[in-house]
Amino acid sequence: MTDPPSDDDGVDPRRAYSRLRVGIDASLDTLDGRQKVRLIDLSRAGAHVVLSQPETIREGVLRWLRFDTFGIAMWQAEDDVGLKFDRLLPLRVLDETRERAPAVVLEMAQAWVTGNLADD
Repeated sequence: MTDPPSDDDGVDPRRAYSRLRVGIDASLDTLDGRQKVRLIDLSRAGAHVVLSQPETIREGVLRWLRFDTFGIAMWQAEDDVGLKFDRLLPLRVLDETRERAPAVVLEMAQAWVTGNLADD
């Protein structure tokens, strides 16, 4: 019999799906409007985002790259929000996000260095 994973194993037993760390800009549409967020990590079942403006989040549509999905806030600690999606993301969405995210981060870094950050 195998022991359940512990914190020392680097696996959180509460998580059914592994997370993809992305750190890219995204947006969150709520009933109060749209705001920029930083998409910290993403899994098939949910995401961790950081809000650009203080707001209590209940639910909304998360938009990143060319994707969007509806999520419900499961937890919030100040500007950090954990979203649970209403349905699992297809694996192809995670694959494309993983492929494209490093290029997006590089473009943002280059824009910051050159002073060409857009304030959408």
